[in-house]
Amino acid sequence: FQLFEKLQKLNLKKQSPRGVSFLLLFASFFLQCCAPVSVQKSSRPFDPEKISDFISMSWDQERQVNALFSLGRLTIKRRGSEAELNTLAAGVKDSGKIKIEITHPWGRPLLYILVRERRFQILSFSEKRYYSGYLGSLEPSGVFPGTLEPDQIWTFIRGYPVIREHNRAVSLKENQITFLNTNGEYVQVINFYPQSRTPCSVLFPEQDIRLTFSDFKNEDGIFYARKVGLSDPRTGSDLTFDLKQVVFNKAIPEEIFQLEKPEGFETPLPQSTEER
Repeated sequence: FQLFEKLQKLNLKKQSPRGVSFLLLFASFFLQCCAPVSVQKSSRPFDPEKISDFISMSWDQERQVNALFSLGRLTIKRRGSEAELNTLAAGVKDSGKIKIEITHPWGRPLLYILVRERRFQILSFSEKRYYSGYLGSLEPSGVFPGTLEPDQIWTFIRGYPVIREHNRAVSLKENQITFLNTNGEYVQVINFYPQSRTPCSVLFPEQDIRLTFSDFKNEDGIFYARKVGLSDPRTGSDLTFDLKQVVFNKAIPEEIFQLEKPEGFETPLPQSTEER
């Protein structure tokens, strides 16, 4: 997130967004069929049956979405600065490919991010720099999304938590499920809205990263949050993705997931080049 400190020096006025690279290609895909998520009564804390029901529901949601394309507004807050930026995201889960384009409100590109499984590439147009490395390998002061894991990035653009591999799941508090590994260590903690099976936040204790979810919609059985927050205390950054439009499970051309280093861009020495 050190790149975003430069935003403090920019005069980011709200203007009508201009088209960016692959918006027009998918304009015809956008649908407007949303319905509220049903609310069900819950026990506090959850009994084993409720825990099993939620895990089954989450796995079903994971199976239902393999590809997505979304358009929205990304708000970044860090150390007293704030910026609102246009954001387009495309992803294919099975192949681990995610493309994110972040632009100024007037259409000028700021960051292009490409993720392929655990490998990332980033073009910083403000710095004229090209970054590459492995997810999770950078120091906390490194460039977004180098400090995140693949499932966290997918969760952020998908708007629904992915359950990590775990040994067992327990409910230690009301409206909460904790996932533990074979050593009994916390892998993931998911909190729910009261009297609901709708997740409101997910915490990754090892990294102290928290994602929040609100304004849920139901599109043909696919539940997703139209507002997703990401808090990373290591970088002192808070991100909020306000989803405006999304389309699921449409074919995305392979050329979308290409990122070439432009002429004149520097390649800084990587902080770490080893895959964890």
